[in-house]
Amino acid sequence: MLLLGHRGAADLTSPENSLAAVDRALRQGADGVEVDVRLTADGIPVIHHDPGMRRTAGDPRSVASIAYRDLPTVGGHRVPLLAEVVDLVGTRGRLIVELKTSHRTRGGAVNTVAAVVTALRKHRLHDVVVSSFDRPRVLQLRLAGLPVETALLGRPGVPFGLVLRRGHCDGHRQVHPHVTSVLAQPELVRVAAEVGISVTTWTVHRREDLAGLLQAGVDAAICDDPRAARDLLVQPESLPRAG
Repeated sequence: MLLLGHRGAADLTSPENSLAAVDRALRQGADGVEVDVRLTADGIPVIHHDPGMRRTAGDPRSVASIAYRDLPTVGGHRVPLLAEVVDLVGTRGRLIVELKTSHRTRGGAVNTVAAVVTALRKHRLHDVVVSSFDRPRVLQLRLAGLPVETALLGRPGVPFGLVLRRGHCDGHRQVHPHVTSVLAQPELVRVAAEVGISVTTWTVHRREDLAGLLQAGVDAAICDDPRAARDLLVQPESLPRAG
């Protein structure tokens, strides 16, 4: 089971979704990272989770209302470009990019998919996956012809079976259901494998959940602390018995 850093591996000196957090996760032995992409007011794809910057930077404005050059820093780190994260990860591991939905910038309606596709086409892509809760947007990106995998994300409370059916219908080779959904229907991991779909689940915090996912045979788990999860996997006897 691959272990992926959720927004990198954040700590007090490496804020979530920063280049430092991404590098920290990979240096700690994560098999890759998951990050979030949004557009600035001038249509540039940057890595930031929330629509607004209040929680991360104490700034009440939204990312979509600020030009890239004017973005505030987050914990002393500038908000990275999508392109910078692609280059930083390179061949070091898997990169999952969660595509946030389209929005309106100062210049009018902007399609996030088009901007992300344009940015990704300029780079040599290795193990890159683009995911989204927004079914039409991630399907649009899958049809763009990029050499990336695409995945449908499942929100908490959405049944694993529904995410799997929709992902299969749309032609994705991955689905990313929530951990609680997978643990509620662990038998569907095998069903997914039979139809050629791999399962990555998010976000894993508890030892008991890690044990259940390992037993179910999921392909990858997104974790806030991938190093701690790795330590548990190399000592499986320390994991509680699932079920």
